Amino acid sequence: MRLVNISGTEEPLSNHIGKGQWVVVNIWSPTCSACVIELPQIKKFIARNPEIPMLGVTLDFPSFEYGKMDILRNFVKRTPLDYPLFLADIDLASQLIGRRLTGVPSIAIFHPDGRALVTWPGVVEIDEIEKYIANYKEEDDPLSDGFN
Repeated sequence: MRLVNISGTEEPLSNHIGKGQWVVVNIWSPTCSACVIELPQIKKFIARNPEIPMLGVTLDFPSFEYGKMDILRNFVKRTPLDYPLFLADIDLASQLIGRRLTGVPSIAIFHPDGRALVTWPGVVEIDEIEKYIANYKEEDDPLSDGFN
């Protein structure tokens, strides 16, 4: 799968996902207030977990159509984000995470082999992401193991 990055270049996501490490994808929009409220948590996650790459996939909100490059670039000028950013619409984002996207913000966690394992809609606490990755076992139910 290929998406356009913030530089305007189409890039294969295989450059980032499926490289032998966990990857977290934040699906969001700069025009979504809950998404913007969540960004400090995203930055905190990156600071606490530099070995786990973060990607941002931006949609238009509230239409869920293809993200708007000018809105994203203007937002990043005011609020710098230090991770790769891409544009998509609801169909591309759904294809990426392997299930229908139900809302933004959403966090998707990708296994080191590249499989999308879980997607959380809504604002997520970074402790939940860290706990999910730390407790993941292939043979267990990845949605419930470690959350008892």
